[in-house]
Amino acid sequence: MLLALVLAAACRHEKTAQGRSLPAGDAVWLSEGLGEDPAATDEVLARGGLARVFLPAVHVRREAGAWKAAGIPLPARPAAAPPVVLVVEADADSAAISVGAEDAAAAAIAEGLKGVLAKGGTTGRIEGVHLDLPLEEATAESFGRVATRVRSLLPSPLFLTCSLRFSPTPKKRDEVLKSLAAIDGFVAFVFGVGALTDPMTADSLGKPWWAGYVPGATAVWSDSAGNPRGRLSEKYLRALTDDSRVPLGHDLVLQQEGAEGFLFRPPVSVDVAGVRLSAGDQVAFRQPLVSDLLQRLGSDLVGRKLLRGRLVVLDGRSDSERIFTLAALSDVLLGRPLLPDLRVEFAADATGLRVSAENRSAHSSIVSHTANWVEVDVPSGHIRDVQPGGFDRYEVFDADGRPVTPGRATRVRLYETLVAPQEKIEAATILLWGRPAEGCCRFRQHVLASSGPEVAGDWTAPPAPPTPPPKSRAKPKRR
Repeated sequence: MLLALVLAAACRHEKTAQGRSLPAGDAVWLSEGLGEDPAATDEVLARGGLARVFLPAVHVRREAGAWKAAGIPLPARPAAAPPVVLVVEADADSAAISVGAEDAAAAAIAEGLKGVLAKGGTTGRIEGVHLDLPLEEATAESFGRVATRVRSLLPSPLFLTCSLRFSPTPKKRDEVLKSLAAIDGFVAFVFGVGALTDPMTADSLGKPWWAGYVPGATAVWSDSAGNPRGRLSEKYLRALTDDSRVPLGHDLVLQQEGAEGFLFRPPVSVDVAGVRLSAGDQVAFRQPLVSDLLQRLGSDLVGRKLLRGRLVVLDGRSDSERIFTLAALSDVLLGRPLLPDLRVEFAADATGLRVSAENRSAHSSIVSHTANWVEVDVPSGHIRDVQPGGFDRYEVFDADGRPVTPGRATRVRLYETLVAPQEKIEAATILLWGRPAEGCCRFRQHVLASSGPEVAGDWTAPPAPPTPPPKSRAKPKRR
């Protein structure tokens, strides 16, 4: 039933003598699927005007020297939702398909796709299949054989694309072009951490293509001896910046332009977001600059005759696991500013002050020890202690902004290393010697947005306490 729906929907796309046309428009690739609330995700996709969504459908791996594939179930979606491109993905550390293994790899992929197409009829329109498999100059010929075999097994109206993560050298250009003969187009990754393709080279290969962008932070995790333990996505960067047990350092030897490097080395074994880090482990993150992403999303379009659109890859099951979120991408495409909206909540009682904050936007700050903070002015001083609560750390200053000891301080600055999208920061407590004066205490905040601008507030007076309701007089009892 689903196969018939696929054929009927896909027939709307124009076919040429050379191959199937690659549709135009911007898209998003959700590498971990639509998450637990597909309807909410589809709503954000539609709001941002995204033309299609790439979803993982088949996972390919090498096992005991053989290629095997497993289908990934797709959720039910309304027919009006953006159409789907099925992604055939491989393990991050999978080797390229070798000579002699092409038929086995292609058969495994086809079997996995067949299972996905046969299992559900409500996933929405399916436009094509994308091969996210290792493609290198040295193994381009073997990749081409697999692509040709997969193409022959697909329903003809579906387009077939692949990932390109390098710029072919002049010597190997013809060989790479030959490997792409069965491909209707490709995704050339032009932004992110790791191997990339030059946009000019991608446009010169003679096929329609999408420009691929990977704004997420990624990490290499190794043990104290330098042996690799795995890779971590940016949800762990969110978690680690909030964990006071793991100090943050900056990687000053990072050579890649347009990216920042962060190092985490736990002094003791800790559990972070479901992962056990041992004492002495190193987690080395690379995070592309959002400001560079915004510039590239526009400049990469200029003069590219065969470019069909932009494709942004997002990790995580939902925006709660991302720093650059799907909602942020929607705002980018709609031309809205990417600014955090940090709201401060303030309360005073007999023992001191309570200060909490919430970022009410889908946009984050940069990762910084010093750029993101809330400051409270206590003009009478009398600061006894500070408990940072959900904030990462604090410093104290005098009225002129000079660092002083707590006994001489009149200002407390509460720092947050990363103000994440929609983050709620639990209240810090400023304990005082005596009750705070009436009207105490004004506060201000400062955040450096990941997109570049400073978001700073002026000194703000705390909200006035609510006026208690008048006491009703008791009516005299009748005798």
